[in-house]
Amino acid sequence: MKPNILFVLLDGSRWDRLDTSPEFKELQKKGTLLNNVTTAIPYTFGSMNVIFTGLYGKENGVDAYYKMFNLKDSVDFLPELLQKNGYHTCCDVITDKVISKRGFDIHQHHDEFNDDLTKKHPKFIQQVFESSKGKPIFCFLQFSRIHTVTVSEILKEYDWDDKEFYEKKSEHLKSYDNVFSEAGSYAKQIYQTIDNLGKLNETIVIFFADHGTGVGERFGERNYGVFTYEETIRTPYLFIGPDIIKDRISTGLLSSINIFSTLLELSNTNCDSISTGKSFAPYLHGKSNLNEDEFTFSETGGLQGPFPSPKQPNVFSVKTKTNKLIFFQTSNEWKLFNLQNDPLEKNNIFEKETQISQKLKNILLKWIQR
Repeated sequence: MKPNILFVLLDGSRWDRLDTSPEFKELQKKGTLLNNVTTAIPYTFGSMNVIFTGLYGKENGVDAYYKMFNLKDSVDFLPELLQKNGYHTCCDVITDKVISKRGFDIHQHHDEFNDDLTKKHPKFIQQVFESSKGKPIFCFLQFSRIHTVTVSEILKEYDWDDKEFYEKKSEHLKSYDNVFSEAGSYAKQIYQTIDNLGKLNETIVIFFADHGTGVGERFGERNYGVFTYEETIRTPYLFIGPDIIKDRISTGLLSSINIFSTLLELSNTNCDSISTGKSFAPYLHGKSNLNEDEFTFSETGGLQGPFPSPKQPNVFSVKTKTNKLIFFQTSNEWKLFNLQNDPLEKNNIFEKETQISQKLKNILLKWIQR
């Protein structure tokens, strides 16, 4: 029997602020939380296409802001695969540009400023089950309030080089925490909706982030998508389901490239798709230890900032469990950080740790030039 899959994007959620929401902490106990998943691209369009194809941007066609509509026809697409394998597929997102309509029976969007998603999405879930006619459902929902508060509202007030924005980090963090409290309440309500419908025993619910949200930690990046520091590329995934281990948190290093294969396995969907990633479904079910990634990769090209590059990526990073190397291609600058001793990535040790630097540099250049 194929499970229902509710794939819920808490857009912009930070891995390091999850505990600020009592409701989300309560939900964590119901499943397995992976809180060290590197997003391949720290902005929504690119990130979601990686997740739904199991391929990096260069391979799937969407590796820049201005390439949001460039998804290759030849690439397998998760909703399409699920639809072909008997799923009733639907989504409700912030704009119909977020993700391709390929494979969706219902593809709709909401008004981020006027729609109350705590009411709209529970009703939508009920409608989807009613229209599924007994088929298992795949429902992708985007909770956009974090985006609305931290991007749509705040960004209008500042230019990227306005020093006042960066001086208000504490104020912005409070705003973020307040809106993440809303996200936690929303997530609990979504879970409760599945429970009220009597579908918990046949549904896998996944709450996740496409990228994190900066609050002014790095001059030049107001929220996300310009650099590849931890506050924007480290993301959480909470898996809840009848056979998924409860009350477990893992800091094991994974890439968002693995989500595609994992969702295919969880949905019992067989396909011949060529994916760069590997499934960690056995770990979720308690059948194996987590097979961590030795290296994860992320890339971006900002719309604004010190060296905007919306047509192609120009900032690249490779991450291990202990270190991260960032390459700023436009300025030809390299930065190495020890993530254990320097989690806020303040001290560049590229010139000091030459052996690690050279090893990671070779690996990153090979990935860029693939």
